[in-house]
Amino acid sequence: MNKNSQRGATLIVVLILLVMVTVIGTLAIRQSVMSLNIATNAQVQQLLTQNSDSALLRIEDQNNVVRNLARDGMFGYIRGVANKNKELVFCYRADQAKSNFFKIQRASIVEWRPGDNAPRKINIGTEEGFCKSSDTSANFFTSGRKAVMTQVSVKFSSIPSEKPFQHSTRGTYSKSAKIEETEKVNVYSVSLMPNLSSASASEIDNCLSLRMNEVSEPETETVVTGITPASRQSLTACLTGLSIPFTTQVSEYTIVQAFS
Repeated sequence: MNKNSQRGATLIVVLILLVMVTVIGTLAIRQSVMSLNIATNAQVQQLLTQNSDSALLRIEDQNNVVRNLARDGMFGYIRGVANKNKELVFCYRADQAKSNFFKIQRASIVEWRPGDNAPRKINIGTEEGFCKSSDTSANFFTSGRKAVMTQVSVKFSSIPSEKPFQHSTRGTYSKSAKIEETEKVNVYSVSLMPNLSSASASEIDNCLSLRMNEVSEPETETVVTGITPASRQSLTACLTGLSIPFTTQVSEYTIVQAFS
């Protein structure tokens, strides 16, 4: 009787030990997975930030400033009152040489015209300027690993300055002196990793080509009917809705005519 009782107690002890080992192993696996996710998220965020920074550093390169202000440059092309609500868009591609960072032939315009119920895209050159996750024949990625896409948008701000003459050149009067008006331009560098998202390639491409970073609705007296909330959605809001890993960096520049 005692022998049989001891055998039963041994079985219970072994079962309890197995349950404890299973619980400890499960907790260890969950902790490892959580640590891996945290490390992956940190690496993804760092990679996205580096690619966005790389595009902005190319724009700020002293060798490119004069070229960007030319009539076919990224600033010069859309500079002026007629283009204040338009965004010039191009994809920062790895297959472009440093000297070909921006080409007007590889750029597009996103604008919201009076009478339209949503922004539209317009091609400037022979190719669309938007990054395309659906096109596998061309390299729209920033690096050779084909992990990160970076799309750059240039827009002369239509938002009024906080202070009158905040960005004006001091000591000059533009009406009597033959100088160009000082203007503020915003550059948006949006980097994303489409392969880490469950969204379809067409959904990602629609965000990149039909959404503005700074949404500017037409200035018309008549009310445009049929405008949906999605039409007023910014590129950042669109990518967020698709749960796409991305980062948006905004740099603000003031174009001033300098006198020596």
